[in-house]
Amino acid sequence: MILSKTIITFIFLLVLFPAMVKGQISQGGTPVRIEKLKSVFADDLIILPPVDNLKIQKSHRIADSGEPKLKPFQFAHPFDVSYDLKNSGKWYSDNELNVWQLRIRSVGAYSLNVIFGRFKLPENARLFLIGVNSGEIKGAYTSANNSISQVLAVEPLADDELLIQYEEPKGAVFSGEIEISRISHDFIGITASGTHRPLGISGACNVNVNCDVADGTEEIRDAVCRIIISGNEICTGTLLNNTSLDRIPYLLTANHCIGTEREASTAVFLFNYEAPSCVSIDSDVSRSLSGSSLKASFDSLDFALVQLSNPVPYSYRPYFAGWNRKTLAPSSSLSIHHPLGDIKKIAIDNDIAQTSSFNGSYVPKGFWKILRWDNGVTESGSSGGPLFDQNKLVIGTLTGGAATCQVPVNDFFEKFALAWDYRKETSKQLKFWLDPVNSNVEKLDGLAPDAGTTLCKPFTNIKDNDSYAAIQITNGITKKGYFSGSNLAGFTDFAEQYTFASSCEVQGITLGIAKVKTNPLFTQSFISVQVYEGNELPETLLYSEEYDIKKFWVDGMNYLKFKSPVKTNGKFFISYNIDKLNEGDTLAVYMANRKSDKTNSFFLKNQTGWLPYYSQNLSGDGSALLTELIACNIDTLTADTVIIEDDLTARFYPNPLQGNELLTVKTADEINCPEDVAVYDLLGKLQNISCIQNGPNELMLNFSGKRPGLYFVHIEAGGQTIVGKIAYIP
Repeated sequence: MILSKTIITFIFLLVLFPAMVKGQISQGGTPVRIEKLKSVFADDLIILPPVDNLKIQKSHRIADSGEPKLKPFQFAHPFDVSYDLKNSGKWYSDNELNVWQLRIRSVGAYSLNVIFGRFKLPENARLFLIGVNSGEIKGAYTSANNSISQVLAVEPLADDELLIQYEEPKGAVFSGEIEISRISHDFIGITASGTHRPLGISGACNVNVNCDVADGTEEIRDAVCRIIISGNEICTGTLLNNTSLDRIPYLLTANHCIGTEREASTAVFLFNYEAPSCVSIDSDVSRSLSGSSLKASFDSLDFALVQLSNPVPYSYRPYFAGWNRKTLAPSSSLSIHHPLGDIKKIAIDNDIAQTSSFNGSYVPKGFWKILRWDNGVTESGSSGGPLFDQNKLVIGTLTGGAATCQVPVNDFFEKFALAWDYRKETSKQLKFWLDPVNSNVEKLDGLAPDAGTTLCKPFTNIKDNDSYAAIQITNGITKKGYFSGSNLAGFTDFAEQYTFASSCEVQGITLGIAKVKTNPLFTQSFISVQVYEGNELPETLLYSEEYDIKKFWVDGMNYLKFKSPVKTNGKFFISYNIDKLNEGDTLAVYMANRKSDKTNSFFLKNQTGWLPYYSQNLSGDGSALLTELIACNIDTLTADTVIIEDDLTARFYPNPLQGNELLTVKTADEINCPEDVAVYDLLGKLQNISCIQNGPNELMLNFSGKRPGLYFVHIEAGGQTIVGKIAYIP
C-alpha cells in the first residue's frame, strides 16, 4: 500500500478548498491517495437496504384536507447504524499515517447524509467524505470539530455512494474515536446535483426575499436559516437577540422540529440560502454550522430555543432579530422561511392577526392565526419560521396550518408572549435566556454585527427587473460560444465592475452558473478568479485564485471564497479567466439581458485588451454579470456624487449622512416632495424614506432606521433626472 499527498484518481477529483473559517463545518484540505489491489477493493463497501424513491415520495404526500397540520419537511429515509474504526472498513498505513476507509452505498439516493454519533479526533487528524461518482469532497473535519456532545452532523453529499476516509498521524496523542450512527437516503434531492434540487418544487405563489415586496426586510432575513434535523427533516429557525447584547447564538424554532437534546446536537444550520434578486436561482449551500444545545422547549406551545455550538461567522452576515413579548395583535405581519427546503421566501399578511387555538394538544388561545396571506404562503419546511410584526420584531414561530398556494388561509404561529414565561421552569421559558439582565423590557430591537471589519454585506449589480441569460455570440447563423464564458471569438476574461465603496475587504464572489460541461478525459478544469483595481477598465492586479469548475453546479449561485480577504481602494473589478479550461469544456455565467437599459458594469477581454460589453453593438448595450460579492470593513464613499444631465446642478449634504441627521437636497429647479423623490439601495430596491418640503428648491430626507451603506436619491427637477449617491452611517 502506498500513501501520497494526491487524490485517489479512480475515486475522486482534486478540489481546491477555502481557508478555514472558525465555526464552519469543513476545514478544507486534500485527502491522501491510497493505491490498493482491486482484489480487496470490495472489502470496505457496505450496501444499505434498497429504498424506492417514488414509493416513499408518494407515502409522504398528504392529501390536502383543509385541516391544519404541522409543517416540517421530510426529505430522506434514515438508517440507524453503528459503523466504527474497529468493526467496519479497512486500515492502511505507511511511516507517517494510518488511514481508514469505508465505502457506503445506498442505490438511487440523490444525496447521502451522515451523522457521527461519536466524533473525537486528535490534533492533525483529518476526516473526509468523498462522492465516489460525483467527485465531491466534504472536509476536512478535524479536532476543531470536536464538541462537548461528541456528535458531528455534516451537510448532505450529492451521491449515492460515498467514501469515508480517516487519516491519523502515527504518534498521535490518542487514537481517534469515530462512530457512524445514522445514514440518511435522500429521496427528494436537496443537494446541488443535476436537476434534483428543492428550487422550484415549492409552490409557485412563493415570493423570494429579494423581491420589491420584501423591501425593508434586509436585516431580519439574515437572521433566518434552514435547518436539517437528524439528517432527514427540514425546518426553519431564527437567530434572536438578548438583553445582554452579547451575540450569543440563540436560535428559535418549533418544538416539533427540535424537541430533544439529540435533535439539537445533530442539526445543521444553513445561512444566506437565498436568491440575490427576485428571479429564482439556486443559492450557495456552503455557509453552514453543525450542532447546538437545547436550552428551552415546551411541546404545548411548540417552541424550542437552542444555542448554536459555534458563533456565526461574520461572513455569514448574522443578524440577531429583535422581539416583542406584548400580547397586542400585530396590525400586519410577515414570515420568512424555507418551504420544502427551497431558497428563502417571504409571506406577508396586511391584516390584523387573530388570537386562536391550534388544536386540543396545545395551549388554548396560545397562537396567532393568519386568516389569509396577501403575498406568498408557508409549506412543509416552513415550520419554526418566525412571525414578525409591523415593526419587524419576532412575535411567534410557525407550528402549522392549512395554507396552500390554492387556498392561502389559516396558518398558526405560537405566541412569543406566552413562550416568554408561561411556564416557570427555565427549561420551558424564553425569559431566562433572552433577558439575562432581568431588564423586564417588553420589546428588544435587533442587533447587527459591529461596524468595521465585522460588518459584512452582499453586493450585486443585478436589478429586480433584470432577466438572466447565457447570451450566445453569433456571426450570422454561426454560434461562437458565450459572451460570459467559453467561446471561439477570442474572449478570455470576463469582469464585473464595483463602485460601492472607497475601500473594502472582499471575502469572495458568487457566480450564477448557467452552463458547465467538462471533458471527462481531464481530471481538472480551472478558471482563475482575479481582483483588479481601476477606474474605467481593470488595471492593477490585486489577487488571483484558481477554482475547478468540476465543483460548480448549473443553474445556481456558486460561492468562491478567497483564501484571504482582498483589500480594495476605489473602483475595482472581479474577473474570471478561462485560459486553463480544457478542450471540450464549456462554461457560461448568467448575465443581465437588458434590451432597453443601457447601464453596464460588464467588461470583456480579448487580444486587444479590455472592452465594455456595449462595445459589441448589441441591442440594449448594457449588462451585468449575475454575481454577488461579500465585502467587509466597508468604507463608504465620502465625496458628493451627483449625476448631472444638461448641466443641471444639485447638492446633497451632509454626505456621508450619519445617525439622525437629515439629508438636504437643493436643486436649481423646483422640486416637489415626495412626488419628485425616489430612493433606492444598492440592489435597486425602492426605499421608504420620509420627505420634508423645505422650500420650492429644497427638501430634506430622513434615513433613520435604514441599514448602513450606499443609497441612490433620484430627483425629478426641470424635466431631468438627478441622482445623488449617498453614504449613510447609522
